[in-house]
Amino acid sequence: MRKIPCFSFTRERFLSGFDGKECKVYPHLVDTGENMFLTYQMLLLSGSDVFNDLYVVKSIDGGKTFGEPEKLRRIETKKDGIRRIFAPATEYYSKHRKKWITFGMTISYADDKHPVTENGISTGKAGYILHDEDGHYVGEVKAMELPFKCISACPHGQVIEYENGEFLISFYLVPAGETKAKVLTVRYKYENENLIMVKVGELLDCPESKRGFCEPSVAKLYDKYYVTLRTDEKGMFAVSDDGYKFSEPIAWRWDDGSEIGNYNTMQRWIRYKDALYLAYTRKGAHNDHVFRHRAPMFMARFDEEKMCIVKDTEVILVPELGARLGNFTVTDISENEFRLITAEWMQSLKGKLGECERYGSDNSIWIAKITFE
Repeated sequence: MRKIPCFSFTRERFLSGFDGKECKVYPHLVDTGENMFLTYQMLLLSGSDVFNDLYVVKSIDGGKTFGEPEKLRRIETKKDGIRRIFAPATEYYSKHRKKWITFGMTISYADDKHPVTENGISTGKAGYILHDEDGHYVGEVKAMELPFKCISACPHGQVIEYENGEFLISFYLVPAGETKAKVLTVRYKYENENLIMVKVGELLDCPESKRGFCEPSVAKLYDKYYVTLRTDEKGMFAVSDDGYKFSEPIAWRWDDGSEIGNYNTMQRWIRYKDALYLAYTRKGAHNDHVFRHRAPMFMARFDEEKMCIVKDTEVILVPELGARLGNFTVTDISENEFRLITAEWMQSLKGKLGECERYGSDNSIWIAKITFE
């Protein structure tokens, strides 16, 4: 058994404020080495998953303070009554290429209620766009090359960058003619300002799940790759020797064998040297009033030998104040420092405005700073 690393953490709330019409969701933190940038997207509360404007906020002191939010150029097209808007899913700064890349999905809307669907699936095309040194978009969204046609495809989760500058990223997608999401890893190289597909993994499928696998995130520890998997019913993960062909999915369990209670939301990794930690939400934390039990935000060590979560290592990174916190990201700042970023999503379990505020939420963005000793 390896020695369990010691760590400490602090947390802060930023950018509080809620007007009852739209709320800040799914924030990311980008560290370019010289400055940090906090991004978030506004969500219209008139329907389900109706994304709107994107904002960027700059910090010149390592994330201690942030300036005023600046609205980014809207990446949107309109044709035949359909609005297509680019929704970021992963912000990544390549230290090898010195490039800030946003990966995401172009989603179509006919109204302000729901995305356009095909075979009951929200349609979306995978793409990416670059940023300049001030965080502004450069050029337009470019399509991401995939090995087959999809109704919907989203590049999602954490990125593994190799020494030669190539990188591995996971997708969740619905192939043409199908109705359930699957997970796929793809390796790309960056050449002449374009991403070129290098190698494609095998599809990870979950026929018994209502909607399949969603919102994966991949990490590497020594010679093994691990990918997190969201299903409606339970959180899961799978293991691979090469990053392309994964094992049968395994439900998240404590070291006593019981399931941890994560379901219908994402999980992400924090890797410190020879240890992996999981960030997640779960049931059983006096949080039945929270939508899908998506708060508080937990972190605990993953035992890769026993393939389980060590219960005694669990801590609450971000407390529960009524709003869901489940759409979150993790940014590596240094070898010893990581930051988890999440926002208080103000749609309540009952779908009523005011429910989240009753417990103390105000659509703040939280940044938890995790430091290993």
